[in-house]
Amino acid sequence: MHRTIPALAAALLLAGTLGACSDGSSDAKPAKRSATVKASAAAAKPKKLTGTYTAKLDAVSDGSVADCQSPSSVTCSDDLGAIMTVVDDLQKDIDAQGGAAKYPESTKQIAKMRAAQQEYEDNACEGDPTADDPNSDCWGTMQITVGSKTLTMTLNIDELS
Repeated sequence: MHRTIPALAAALLLAGTLGACSDGSSDAKPAKRSATVKASAAAAKPKKLTGTYTAKLDAVSDGSVADCQSPSSVTCSDDLGAIMTVVDDLQKDIDAQGGAAKYPESTKQIAKMRAAQQEYEDNACEGDPTADDPNSDCWGTMQITVGSKTLTMTLNIDELS
């Protein structure tokens, strides 16, 4: 019984090795060519950023307009950070695919959002109770929260052009 198990294992290993060495070249070559053709087609066709980034921006900006009704809140600050992280990733992809020449409206929208983020940081809005005053300089957060929706539209427009 103890000799049967190693003998069976050796037989299965030998059968597997022989099966792998069989002449399957007619199947292997077309599969490799097909995979290469698909890879070449994918590389030749530029990646659409709209599908990827619309979903990401929607996910990170969900509820951010409401959260930023109090610009001083940590929740608002966290939302702005999450949105701008996705925007930074998008900017890198835009730069890799032709930059402002190919994505002029998206690039302009990103610049507006970056300016609003800088203003938020310069005014030290997070944690400042005066930031919630309607006359404060911290209400530029809307350029980011609502701007994320605008960015998805401009991205789509740029890719349709």
